[in-house]
Amino acid sequence: MMQTQKPHLIRLEVNYRGIFQKTLAYHISGDVVYAAHKEGKTAFSNGRYSDDPQRNGIPCANFAYFSKDLTEEDLEAEASASMDITEAEVVVVLDDTMVKGLEPWGGYGIRPINEKVVKDGVVLIVSNRKPADLIAQMEKKKFPYRIAILPGEASFAGLWYFKDDMTDVRVLGAIAKVAPEIASIDTVANYVASKYKSKEKAAAARKAYEEVKVSTVNAGEGIDWPYPKPILPGWKDFDEGVYVKGVKRGFQMGPRGQNRNPDFKRGTSKTQRPVVRFDLCTKCTLCWYDCPDEVFDPTTDGLYDVNYEYCTGCGRCAEVCPVEDCIVMVDELKFENQDSPYVLYKKDPENYVKWAEDKKGKERLMPSPVTGKGSTVSKVETPKPFKKGVVK
Repeated sequence: MMQTQKPHLIRLEVNYRGIFQKTLAYHISGDVVYAAHKEGKTAFSNGRYSDDPQRNGIPCANFAYFSKDLTEEDLEAEASASMDITEAEVVVVLDDTMVKGLEPWGGYGIRPINEKVVKDGVVLIVSNRKPADLIAQMEKKKFPYRIAILPGEASFAGLWYFKDDMTDVRVLGAIAKVAPEIASIDTVANYVASKYKSKEKAAAARKAYEEVKVSTVNAGEGIDWPYPKPILPGWKDFDEGVYVKGVKRGFQMGPRGQNRNPDFKRGTSKTQRPVVRFDLCTKCTLCWYDCPDEVFDPTTDGLYDVNYEYCTGCGRCAEVCPVEDCIVMVDELKFENQDSPYVLYKKDPENYVKWAEDKKGKERLMPSPVTGKGSTVSKVETPKPFKKGVVK
């Protein structure tokens, strides 16, 4: 019996921060499809269906599919019958802090960023870090795959406007490098020049093609994934009727004293986290009062602990804090856990302050009050000294 050859199919996933990078992600997933069309390939893109949260910072994904031998109808039937994909030849990551894990929506669990990459596939990450630093946060795979680094910072383009810093066309150039079977760099550059009427954007795509560095991740490199992977029920396994499990109510003073939804720990939404200098705190209550996610726990001595498992890194606390350097937003990839900062501070105040200043470094990030507009960065010469005698 003659075997039917499997149709040629390339699947691409674009991971981004809901709202903050929505416009950017749609530019990339749409433009790469049109570039592939220029080479006569069949291609289309889509996003998740109605479950797509698109909340500030929540990990979201768009998808694109490419084939050189399927009709448009056959490609759609082959690739878009479900709301998600299980495998991808190319995984694009627009914010490198996503390598710590994703929780797309409640109950789905914290998933590894490289979960869907196939053998010899590629994870393309916009980052200024070394591959080893990112692999050290990613799940071990039983097969080799590639990691590609496109130099750059996470670019935030909000829902209602587009931050035109050329990240979109640079990612297109990088895709041409790691997956030329989708579209060549000449095709990408010509498409960009034609669509945007810009030689500068086309040049940026070509430069990114040259800048992106690709290396192999061997089988077994990475970490054993520390989070449980939930098994979602099939349609035959659902109970009759619909109900929403209530969150147990309760409150007590101190770290983790407020009851929160255990099925949706939104900490994977953070690109930055607030670092609090408790010794500088005036106990004004503004961080606790203004936090939209209620992640600050009041303590018996009038300070406020941060529950990083639920902090989304919005930066509101740093914005409203009236004390210079008391709350500073810091790159999430500088941290290894979600432990209570207040507990660490009470245990050893002086070492806690040294630790906090080491994490903060000489840069101070301040998120914009306009949703998705990114952050301003300022420099400081020397960290503030520890104030002895403040702890009570």
